[in-house]
Amino acid sequence: MACAEPNNPADVEAMFPGDVSPQVRMGTLSALRSLGYTPQVISGAILQALRQHFCDPANIMNHRLRAYLQREGAWGAGQSSGLYIEVLAKWEPRETERRPAILIKENDWEMSRSVIGGIADEDWRLGVTTYLGMWQGTHTIFALGNEGAETQILAAEIARLMVWFSQVFCEQLSLHRFQMIQLGPLSAVEESTEHYVAPVTVAYQAEEVWDLQLEAPRLKRITFTADEFVTYPING
Repeated sequence: MACAEPNNPADVEAMFPGDVSPQVRMGTLSALRSLGYTPQVISGAILQALRQHFCDPANIMNHRLRAYLQREGAWGAGQSSGLYIEVLAKWEPRETERRPAILIKENDWEMSRSVIGGIADEDWRLGVTTYLGMWQGTHTIFALGNEGAETQILAAEIARLMVWFSQVFCEQLSLHRFQMIQLGPLSAVEESTEHYVAPVTVAYQAEEVWDLQLEAPRLKRITFTADEFVTYPING
C-alpha cells in the first residue's frame, strides 16, 4: 500500500526532513585500546562521538535543537560555539553560564570473574598462567541548560544517539556490551535558579586478559651428564 503524499505546508515539511537518517561519522575508536581499558578511555570515546554528532546541525534529529544550533552555532573548539561538550574533570563552569552544555562523568567500575578461579589457561612448560576478567562500568552524561525544556530536548537527543550507536561502540572498542540504560528526570542545579540538568546513563562490559609468569618455571629443561652412566666391563 502506497503512502499518501503529505499535505503540510512547505515550511512545516522542512522542519521534519524525510531523508534524515543516522550516519556513522565517529571515525575509528579502536586506537584508544592501546592504552588498555580505563574509565578515561571510555570517556574519550563518548566525547568523540558526541562532538562529532553535535558539530553539524544537519546531524541533529530533533528539529528544535537543530534550529537552535543553526542559529547559535554548533559545537566547536572555541568559546563562540553554541554548545559546550567536555569531560567532568576538565569542566570550566564559566563556559556553561551562557550556553547549553554536555558533561561526561565516570562512575564506579567493578571487576568480575568470567571463569572458575579467573584462570583461562595454564602453560605448565613455561610457567605462564592466563587470567580472564570482566570490567563492568557506567558513565553518566549530563545535559545542562538555562531552560527546562531545552535541557530535556538535549538529553533526549543524547539518549537516542547512545541507543542508535551502541553497536558502533561495541565494535570499535571490542566491548561485550554498550547500552543506554536510563534517561533521568529533569532537576534544578543546586544553588542556581537558572540552570537545569538531566542525566543519561550508559553501561558497558569490557574483557580484561592478562598473563602472569613464574620467575623460575617448574620444569624448564632436563640435563644429562656422563657421570650418571656407569660402564661395566664385559668378561670374556
